Amino acid sequence: MVLKRLFSAVGQLLVVALVFSVVLSLALGAGIVDLGIEEGEVETPEPLPDWPFAWEWVLEEPTAEPREGPDIDDEAGDPVDTDPGSTETGAGVTSETIETAVHERINEIRTDGALAPLEFDDDIAERARTYSHDMGEREYFSHTSPEGETPADRFGDRYPGECRAVGENLAMVSAGGGADAGTIADRIVDGWMDSEGHRENILTAEWESQGIGVFIVDGQVYATQKFCSSG
Repeated sequence: MVLKRLFSAVGQLLVVALVFSVVLSLALGAGIVDLGIEEGEVETPEPLPDWPFAWEWVLEEPTAEPREGPDIDDEAGDPVDTDPGSTETGAGVTSETIETAVHERINEIRTDGALAPLEFDDDIAERARTYSHDMGEREYFSHTSPEGETPADRFGDRYPGECRAVGENLAMVSAGGGADAGTIADRIVDGWMDSEGHRENILTAEWESQGIGVFIVDGQVYATQKFCSSG
């Protein structure tokens, strides 16, 4: 009888361990990862170790300690905390037209997948554009700023609050070749859709709104996409 109970307990533990392993693998697969796209090449650095999910439901006030951001030259200066407004490629394509094209392409993908289209939130877009500005001016590319600011931090007082669940996608693409807004937007969105974590973000049914913020500098297009759900 004792051996029977022992074997039963061991079997239950093995089942629990297997389920935990599968769930963990799926969660990490949907992790936020940085996406770099340049000259047709896609890079996907490792997900942030303490930001493992592409989206997150907030149950209480966040208490995580600030993370260490990427190393950049001290001469890069203080954080850029202003919306840069309109910027242009060498071919005269504006950041606003790229933002609109990305937003429309995302909603086409969601509609094709029987998901509700997302509203464009101007306030979230301003926060996203400001972060793209900071990355472009200080020449880094990461979900964590050099000062340790996280994707959730960039929502300010809207998280947790109006936005009970948040997510972020990043892209950096070349604006070369005289590409128009639609072509540049396709480069950005196609790169996201080819990355498991970014695609999971885009196809998350719970999202209600998004903000797209683009900054163009030295032939590079920095794009930040931020998602929000009121829960």
